[in-house]
Amino acid sequence: PLLGATSASSHKGCRTVRTDRVVCQLAQPGRRGPAAAMAQMQVLGRHDVPVSSPTFGPSGDLFTISASGEIWRYTGNMNMDNELMAECWGNSSGQPQGLEFDNQGVAFVCDAAHQAIFRIISEKTEDGLQRQDTQPYVREYEQSQFLGPNSLCLSRSTGMLYFTDSGPFGETSLQNPRGSVFAINPSTQLLIPLCLNTLAHPCGLALSPDEKNIYVAETAMNRILRFTQHPPQVFHCSVFHQLSGRFGPTALCVASNGDLFVAHFDFADNTPAGRVLLLNSEGEFLQHFSVPGPEITGLCLSPDERYLIVAERSTTSLYRFPLMQQ
Repeated sequence: PLLGATSASSHKGCRTVRTDRVVCQLAQPGRRGPAAAMAQMQVLGRHDVPVSSPTFGPSGDLFTISASGEIWRYTGNMNMDNELMAECWGNSSGQPQGLEFDNQGVAFVCDAAHQAIFRIISEKTEDGLQRQDTQPYVREYEQSQFLGPNSLCLSRSTGMLYFTDSGPFGETSLQNPRGSVFAINPSTQLLIPLCLNTLAHPCGLALSPDEKNIYVAETAMNRILRFTQHPPQVFHCSVFHQLSGRFGPTALCVASNGDLFVAHFDFADNTPAGRVLLLNSEGEFLQHFSVPGPEITGLCLSPDERYLIVAERSTTSLYRFPLMQQ
């Protein structure tokens, strides 16, 4: 759809996804908390094109977005090794990069092709088709077009929507650090810049459990930033954790105890295996584990924190990691 227009479309499509077991390498086992240790991982699905930004909707269903525009919904029992169904829930008609749902089941999608965030409502009609209504939610700041929103997260207590604006891979870099982090106030619809035109490809972001801190992966600087509020809605930025090796962090998710999972991205030409790091709430390294593919494009925890979901681009796969409870 053209920016500024509302589209309504209907589509149908589903596929069966079988889970397969893969052995996962574990480093430094014996951790406390919900992310204590990794047991085995399973392939939740292999797609024709890469998927990214896994997230759970308010009904508990798992969603991803594909590079060709589809929003996939996975149905089935996440706690059993059975077949899952992946059906097309919606389509951004562009190049989606980030996906998040509010408590009413409305999807917010970062789309690089349209350089905007879309608001998508999708409902199933009586004839079994999925009908969607798509509207641009935000596409510019002070009459300047975004480079291309990348990732987003939503505050469940205040409704604040946080997102990174990085443009396509390589557009904001060490040589051209023009990436930004924004917040949208739901009551006033004001767009608030947390960091404007100064970052080298800001990518994934996540909120701390108390929602006082926002973690941002600045990929090209190979580091995690923390924006802390003091007083509320006045943000101060500092380096939370400096990584080394590989290209840089691309995706984040936070456990209820404050531990931070970090996708440490690299290109498949450089290394065959991917790596996810675990940091505590003080930014201290706890452990890491391997993923069969280094181009990790999304992380999320299941609502009960029994599983870590990982999207990986080079294998066009979605993985599930059981997390051992202690």
